[in-house]
Amino acid sequence: MTETYLYVARRLDGTRSSGVLRAESWQTAANELMERRLTLLFLDRHRSVRSLLRPSERFRAVHEKSRRSFYRALGTLLTAGCSFSRSLDICIARADSPALADALHSILACVRMGRTLSDAFEGMPRDFPASDVAFIRAGEKMGSVDATLLRLAEALEKKGDLRERIVAAIAYPAWVFITSVSIMAILAATTLPSVVSLLKELGAPPSGLLAFSILVANRLEHPSAWAWLASIALLGIVGIAAVRYRPRVVKLREAALLRIPILGNIVADRFGGEFFSTTGELLGAGVGVIEAIALGAAATQNQTFIATAETWLSRIKGGETWSSSMVEGPFVDRFTKTMIELGEESGALPRLLGAIGAQRLAEAGNRLRLLTSFVEPAALLLVGSLVAIFVSGVLIPIYNAIGGIR
Repeated sequence: MTETYLYVARRLDGTRSSGVLRAESWQTAANELMERRLTLLFLDRHRSVRSLLRPSERFRAVHEKSRRSFYRALGTLLTAGCSFSRSLDICIARADSPALADALHSILACVRMGRTLSDAFEGMPRDFPASDVAFIRAGEKMGSVDATLLRLAEALEKKGDLRERIVAAIAYPAWVFITSVSIMAILAATTLPSVVSLLKELGAPPSGLLAFSILVANRLEHPSAWAWLASIALLGIVGIAAVRYRPRVVKLREAALLRIPILGNIVADRFGGEFFSTTGELLGAGVGVIEAIALGAAATQNQTFIATAETWLSRIKGGETWSSSMVEGPFVDRFTKTMIELGEESGALPRLLGAIGAQRLAEAGNRLRLLTSFVEPAALLLVGSLVAIFVSGVLIPIYNAIGGIR
């Protein structure tokens, strides 16, 4: 019995293809798409409103946390002796996101057609980055895909740990500041009318911060003011979204972050730690030095670091060693350069790169704790200062008015 299937796939040139086909089963439909040399992104046999809306959800890339969980689960199942197809079936059943489940369906269809796991991953660059593909391809060459997947999951955990700590450290002072400012705004909106009427009765004109607050409140009473504010906010959001990912804007933003005291060191240590850890893992998996450096830099997704790595690669291809091609800067200090030089001399470069990455990430964590210890009291001090300024701006005019009456 044939059924109708709705599909979304990617051609070899990277463009998308979508349409409807009839097949006896999901697997038959997937095989037909593979024979057309299409990489499957979405396949649903129910051509309903729900199935028509679902492809837009699948255009989102698989989250790094989902990939990490998948690598660990697949590596554990393969180590336990489970067959490849059965392991992928189990991973599909326990997938924690629809995007991951659809990606695994595509991978399973590729594997059943005789393609390797790395080839299947390579057809989905948005879901599985090139550094992950290189890891798995090296594991396939050495015959240890299960151990490689576990090492890849561990490497992603190390990279994600610092990122989560940064978000957690910034979240608390940010929420304190936003909540305090919101409370002050509510208090100002509810108390200003009473204060204004009291000053009118006392015959004391408002001045300073109070006068400015009253002027702003009066302006906001008109609908045209809100229309202007909404238009400005909309234009700002559209403008930021339009230029946010422009290469020149990205480089300027990254360069500015690197120049900020303490925060710049945290950014440099974080990306440097991720790069050296990933590169060490790739070298340990059997990937060549040039390819490992290129993939490790691409995995950082930092344009400034990628440009620095491209300089290293051009000099290495010219016959220099990696350590001699390095120039000290935000991402490379004297210790890092010396360790890489020792690794090249002793042949223990993968292990030393892993040590460099661990040390840089640990330094980033230490600096983050130092920054957090300053940010939290600074946020409280700022909120207290705003409260003091607001209260003084309200009380001083009232006090002067009462003194004038006496």
